[in-house]
Amino acid sequence: MTSSPKLTLGTALLVAFTSAPAPGADLSSLQKAYFAGTKPGSWARYEQTTTDSRGKVQKSVMTFSRLANEGDRTWLEIRTEPKEGSKAKPTTMKYLMNLDFKVEKDALDYVKHIDRLIVQEDGKEAMEYPPDMLQTLLGAFAASVDYGADVTPLGGGSEGGTSCDRYRMNGSFDVKMAFIRMKGTTESDICLSEKVPFGRVAETTVTKDEKGKQTMRSEMKLLETGTGATSRITGPVKKVEMPKMPWGS
Repeated sequence: MTSSPKLTLGTALLVAFTSAPAPGADLSSLQKAYFAGTKPGSWARYEQTTTDSRGKVQKSVMTFSRLANEGDRTWLEIRTEPKEGSKAKPTTMKYLMNLDFKVEKDALDYVKHIDRLIVQEDGKEAMEYPPDMLQTLLGAFAASVDYGADVTPLGGGSEGGTSCDRYRMNGSFDVKMAFIRMKGTTESDICLSEKVPFGRVAETTVTKDEKGKQTMRSEMKLLETGTGATSRITGPVKKVEMPKMPWGS
């Protein structure tokens, strides 16, 4: 049994931006194997604070998990629990990565490697989006965004008592989605540690539009890490059909 999707621009942006909160770096410029500790079952929990261009603040807790492998392929899961400034419900997104993706080498730049996406808002059914829809939602985004084009080491530091190495990552984006086009730049200061699952200890990202006006500021801080991660997706998973466009099938 299938269900018709209620796909809006807001949904698309949620998938694109929430699933990739950190820019994918040119990993050859990084100093250490920061992601080697991201083993099956490991997880890292963060507090995220975002401020939009009008000064509206939203706070949430995000948990990044690496689940048990499916053969040689990796399952990742991100659970977002809004805490302040949003009426959204907690949502879980579960991703099956393609064989090209090696999380131990790169736990940042994963969006373009997603083969399957399962989304579940608490209290609702879990929905799996088809590969063609994923290409529509994520493919154009991943192909158009040049995050991490310029990576600059900033030396050592510490966040919340955890030693880490700081980097500045600059990039541009040109995103076409539905009838909306967004162009601009991002600048991220990110603190990485090989002792933390997913590598990220803290991150501050500023997004500006093509005129240089700040459109969003996002801050992430590590709260805790652990092992034994299991999926928060519950119940049967319904597959979403790709909608038929009026100009052809």
